[in-house]
Amino acid sequence: MTSSIPSPPPPDAPPPTPDREPQPPDDLQPAPAASHNGPPQPQPVPAALASVDDAARTDYGEHHEENTQDYWAWRVSQRVGTNNGVVIGTLIEQGIRRLRGTTLTPKDITTHLRAYVRATDDDLAINKILTERRVVVLTGADGSGRFSTALDVLHRRLGDSDTIRQIRQVRREPGDPFEAGGLHEPDTGWILDLRAEKPPAGFGADLATDAAQLTQGSLLVVLIGTDAWENCATGATNLSHPLAGPSRDRILDKYLQHAPLTIDRSKWNDAPAIQRGIAALVPAQIAAWADAIVNTEEVERDEGRLTPDLINNDTYFEKLVQQVVKAAEDWRGELLDWHTNQQDSDYRNYLLAAAVLEGARSERIYEASTTLAKALKESPQPRPGQQGLGVVALTRKANADLQPDGTIRFQYHNYAEAVVDYFLDDRPHLLEEFTRWTADQVTGLNRDLAERLAQRVSHWVVHYTARHRRTRLLKSLADQWSTTYPDAACDLLVLAAVDDRSSDLARNAYRRWTSPETAPLSADFTAVLIRACCRLAEAHPVSMLGRIAELASSTHQNGDSKDPQTARVTQAVSEALNTLWDDSQQRAGIHHQLTTWTSDPHGSHRAAAQSTFAHLAQRRTSNGPALLTDPLTDTAWLTGMWRNALPTNGWSTPVAEAFAYWMDSALNHPELQENIEQIVCEAVHRTTDPHYNANRLIAVQNLLYSWAPAPPAPQDADATQLRDRILNRLRAQDPAAPPPADGHARHP
Repeated sequence: MTSSIPSPPPPDAPPPTPDREPQPPDDLQPAPAASHNGPPQPQPVPAALASVDDAARTDYGEHHEENTQDYWAWRVSQRVGTNNGVVIGTLIEQGIRRLRGTTLTPKDITTHLRAYVRATDDDLAINKILTERRVVVLTGADGSGRFSTALDVLHRRLGDSDTIRQIRQVRREPGDPFEAGGLHEPDTGWILDLRAEKPPAGFGADLATDAAQLTQGSLLVVLIGTDAWENCATGATNLSHPLAGPSRDRILDKYLQHAPLTIDRSKWNDAPAIQRGIAALVPAQIAAWADAIVNTEEVERDEGRLTPDLINNDTYFEKLVQQVVKAAEDWRGELLDWHTNQQDSDYRNYLLAAAVLEGARSERIYEASTTLAKALKESPQPRPGQQGLGVVALTRKANADLQPDGTIRFQYHNYAEAVVDYFLDDRPHLLEEFTRWTADQVTGLNRDLAERLAQRVSHWVVHYTARHRRTRLLKSLADQWSTTYPDAACDLLVLAAVDDRSSDLARNAYRRWTSPETAPLSADFTAVLIRACCRLAEAHPVSMLGRIAELASSTHQNGDSKDPQTARVTQAVSEALNTLWDDSQQRAGIHHQLTTWTSDPHGSHRAAAQSTFAHLAQRRTSNGPALLTDPLTDTAWLTGMWRNALPTNGWSTPVAEAFAYWMDSALNHPELQENIEQIVCEAVHRTTDPHYNANRLIAVQNLLYSWAPAPPAPQDADATQLRDRILNRLRAQDPAAPPPADGHARHP
């Protein structure tokens, strides 16, 4: 597997809770089989075991029950293989908490290090550098264990005298400059994650120089790729250590240490085929082999074959080893042979439909294979009566089993996901059609089943995105779901952006999708992407606020403000910005970012500030605009924001709506009138301004007449009086304007 996110459960497998046994859903039924992720139900003793004496059978049954109960707990604790109830919401929360730089709790640390194996040579070298220089740079390939090693080294220094008291990940926007002096917390073990970045050439020298700026008692561990470090290591080679890691058999042994195995773990570890398979792997990849071993035993146990007689049979064990190898390698060779031999699309479509809907009833999968054929532009032959292939034949050919309850399950661990991966690699030109069909399958289920299937498919998509380093599938599925299942679409986008293997790719894609040069997104997809950016702003406030502002700007530039689709996007922008502003931890950051953007020479940043402020200015209270009473927003700041927001280069509907609300507030709340007038007038011209800007005057004139039109439009006396008073004040500020002869403002 290429992603740190565990594979998903079949949609029928809710985790058991202490006070409730898992209940079968309406359509997808739990059943003990190869890829069932929940605790297996007790199975009848097969006929083949009838000759075993009662004592041996009792021992086997007790051992079986004990192991199957432990199996659930092991998979959850090791965090390998299938999802086992770790739903997407939990994974998102964990990812965002890590990226925010929140202090890691003892539970977080213990959980992460549960399967970690310390390499003595690495440990001694790293601690020596930290003791001497307080900064160490860990280099290595993806999955080499840099984060876990950093966590282990810092964790063992927690609580000792004269050492660190907390561990935190440095919170920063990807690509932002880093300064050790900016880490103000004392006695802290910091982890700076640059695994997805390529720092500038002088980074190493700056790091070596800035090490002395670390606060008292603090340490810094930097994680970076080998090639990236070689390009910026000048002047700091003595700070780095390339991770070699422990022997691979030790890592596998650690994963299996508490596994509910019947066959001794040393026998599995010593198998030559397994030794060859893991020899060249990085530590993160070995988890898939441990999971394959445990799941292979579970399959055999469920089928009644893991008996005392067979477990000592060398031929039988070698057969199990080969199954482990195939499962750990995603069944690619097996599926290549299968597709070569089965060129009938009836078989292929049934296999793919069963993989997506594994655990569903046979009639649903049978019907889904027909709709899949149509979605892929095939013309399936009608199957009236008993014509054509039936469920039994199709299921057998798909290496699956028809369960007694009528559900379909594959015979092998991880086979369903491997089938989908194979299809996506084998038929990339059919990706759009496949994702559209997959989205239809989700929306055709009831809510509970739809959520489980959506989670399952989401994990596949993130795995695919991370492995292939492209986001076409991610965008296609999120777009499809945005119309019919927007919550799942939002979760998918957020999950891809916090997973440590796909995060940089996903965030860069979101920036491309929101740029003005890119083809406009649908209104539904834009609204979902805005929601996703709002959630991601907890970890990346600046970049995600920028994405939201860019989407708001492009929507109003390309769409009619009265169009329902545009209105939907506007509503999503308002909700997102209000959510962020209501968060006390986010508000100061937004305030600072808007201030920075308004003085930025880049027009795109000023446009982002205009759009963001226009929405925030419409925040309402019973006493008028919320920004007027916010302790962060004084008159000077509001004046600067309104100055930047004035539409001097074209009309802006959000700005006009915000301006109209402030004018209405001036009428409805007389105590605010003078303050609002002052803000509007100084937004055009301050006495300290070196020049008078006529474009700003014209912009305010247009806004005023948009709010209170001139005849023949109906006239409101109070609005007209306020409008003309502000216009007179504005003209009085213009050093080149003659005073009006009649004391009334002239209409532009």
